[in-house]
Amino acid sequence: MAVAKYIGLYFKLVSAGIRAQLQYRFAFVMRIVGMVTAYTGTAVTMWVMLYQFQTLGDWNFYEMLFLFALSILSWGFCIILFFHFMAMKFDVASFGQFLFSIIAFVWVSLELQIDWSIGKILFLLAVIVGGVLIQGGLLVIISAFAFWTTKSEQFYWVAMYPARNLTYYPLVIYPKFIQWVTAFVIPFGFVNYFPTTVILEKETPFFPDYIGYFSPVVGVIFFVISYLIWMLGLRRYKSTGS
Repeated sequence: MAVAKYIGLYFKLVSAGIRAQLQYRFAFVMRIVGMVTAYTGTAVTMWVMLYQFQTLGDWNFYEMLFLFALSILSWGFCIILFFHFMAMKFDVASFGQFLFSIIAFVWVSLELQIDWSIGKILFLLAVIVGGVLIQGGLLVIISAFAFWTTKSEQFYWVAMYPARNLTYYPLVIYPKFIQWVTAFVIPFGFVNYFPTTVILEKETPFFPDYIGYFSPVVGVIFFVISYLIWMLGLRRYKSTGS
């Protein structure tokens, strides 16, 4: 009952946030359009980059677009859930991320002729949940640092921002050390790269080809660890007096 109550309260807060932002409808629409335009610009940059060489680390444009879209989709869910809880603000720009991702998935599926079996669809949904937990877990850890430093924004730009940028491209193009870090330290490789290799049936140099199947499990484990770090910080919380 308590969980259902909090879920209901969450959606009421989201609804209130959307209604508040709809008071400025032009700005509401333009934030969504702006987000779609920004990600489309990144996709165009990828196309231009691959126009001459055709592939990047054995990945063609459509495979990279799938990788990119999966990263954006899970991040869209992440900012709805975690930024809303931490910043008490529902970001309408996430609708733009969903719109871009859906269009990209449909386009890529047609171009690559992906056979979307029931198993692959269920795996994709599980991967999205895992990706949300991994990215949300890092946000929780970054926020927990405030218990020790009274500041956390700097850690976002040091950890979260670079980690997310890494997910836009296949990890195979990075040095082995970076691949190892994104697999076993800050596991952003499980947000999209490893599961994408499973869906597109691609090889993963330096890692077993089945590693992508562990993405949902890694998401749960990483989030549990982030929760424990949060609780550890909470026990030593001291008000700043402001």
